[in-house]
Amino acid sequence: MENSIDRSKMVYRYLGNTGLKVSLFSFGTMLTEYTEDSIKTWTECADHAYKNGINFFDSSEAYGFGEGDKMLGNAIKQLNWRREDIVVSVKVYFGGKVNTLGLSRKKIIESTKKCLKNMDLDYCDIVFAHRDDPETPLEETCRAFNWLINKGYALYWATSTWPEETIVDAIRICDKNGWHRPIADQCEYSCLTRQYVEDKYRRLFEKFGYGTTIWSPLSGGFLTGKYNDGVSPEGSRYDKSEAFKAIAWDRFFGEKTKDKTISILKGLKELADEKNVTQAQLALAWTLVNKDVSTCIIGASRLSQLESNLKALEIAAGWTSEFEEKINKVLGNDAAPLMNWLHFAPFPSRRGAVLDTDMELGKIQYRDPDFTAKE
Repeated sequence: MENSIDRSKMVYRYLGNTGLKVSLFSFGTMLTEYTEDSIKTWTECADHAYKNGINFFDSSEAYGFGEGDKMLGNAIKQLNWRREDIVVSVKVYFGGKVNTLGLSRKKIIESTKKCLKNMDLDYCDIVFAHRDDPETPLEETCRAFNWLINKGYALYWATSTWPEETIVDAIRICDKNGWHRPIADQCEYSCLTRQYVEDKYRRLFEKFGYGTTIWSPLSGGFLTGKYNDGVSPEGSRYDKSEAFKAIAWDRFFGEKTKDKTISILKGLKELADEKNVTQAQLALAWTLVNKDVSTCIIGASRLSQLESNLKALEIAAGWTSEFEEKINKVLGNDAAPLMNWLHFAPFPSRRGAVLDTDMELGKIQYRDPDFTAKE
């Protein structure tokens, strides 16, 4: 019910250059496994998230082959959420072979309708292209998403982990044809993975006011503190799943990266202890103070974990430029600054600007007042 929502515990930002307001934390439907117990726990966490002001819930046809969509749809009904109070996103791309994979017009329209059917919803707020498709003409992809919006199946469309140049091309195609532009990218961002938000997408933010719905802010769990010694604890996802281990383990704990990763993790633990917070809370807060993060997607395997992670909002509210400098020295992985050759000086970091913005809980963070779309 409306009265159960405590919006004073949340910060809201506009999603890119739109009028859509999303909670700074959002809640995703990706689970390691979709069992009766895990779905029950997820629903309890989703209820807590909603009551604490989270209004954005993210899903994908790829999560449990549709089970994530069904889980979210059932929660909306079971918990009696008002549709106008929530922002729901779906993602399309992955499937089997031939026409069930990619971003053809057929795939986009059929998969979006299937997601909505699994959720028992008439429309989604945002439909994401889960990856880019080099084998389908980009104009066909843009036209299909525009059709979905015009027919009322979605209100906005967006990208996920697309190359910056492909997003720019899509925006120009849409502008040329009078179609709806994509509004945001769902990209990875964490203390260990910074290249998209801080380097590759800089022009998208400055030129088009593009938004982000970042994923893996804890880098697949590596930033929680459980892996600070470079060992996978018994019972962890990397211990139980060879698939998870194959995808991510060597990326941070391979022969060439292990020592650097362990040094970063232990440095973060020292800073977290200094602030009397958990390492996970510190890592989450670090993503929130970046003004180019519209919303940060989190999950939880238990309610206490979600309650703890939500406290990162309070840490972000007290962030200072001095602490930003301190944590950056520990990370040592920021992108090389882009040079402004007109003045023979580097462009200022976009992360730094957010430290002067209003992070007071319950407030809406407005767009950069100096931003005007250049195209």
